Amino acid sequence: MPDALSAAERIEIERACERIVYEYSRALDLGDMNAAADCFAEHGSLTRPMAPDQVIQGREAIRASLLTRPKTLLTKHLATNVMIDVESRDSARGISYLTMIAATPPPGGTPPFPAQGPLYFAEFKDRYIRENGVWKILERRGSIQIKLGS
Repeated sequence: MPDALSAAERIEIERACERIVYEYSRALDLGDMNAAADCFAEHGSLTRPMAPDQVIQGREAIRASLLTRPKTLLTKHLATNVMIDVESRDSARGISYLTMIAATPPPGGTPPFPAQGPLYFAEFKDRYIRENGVWKILERRGSIQIKLGS
């Protein structure tokens, strides 16, 4: 850790990177795939938890991939255990857990919607960079750790 960073600067970076984790999950849950893709750096990469060996490279490729998600799918992503390690003024690493449940509501239905499963517990390993003054995800590697249901 460079001595030049104050405790306040480290906390600010940690909080900015932590917020990206939550913004990404929230965008997915709202069905806003453009906002989800905008969490990534221009040359960022993503491996989805359900396809950990398939690297999606570049923000626009990530956007295109996210836009293929079925519009009828309702998800809730619960991001927890977010831990950020600041490397420098412009880079950090992090890890977080994800609990995701999905449902396909009937047309015109109202909440609460029954979830038939599966329920996923995943882990993300992330790298972050400050790009044009804004913190972005440079690399997000997801993997399913536990799957409940069919």
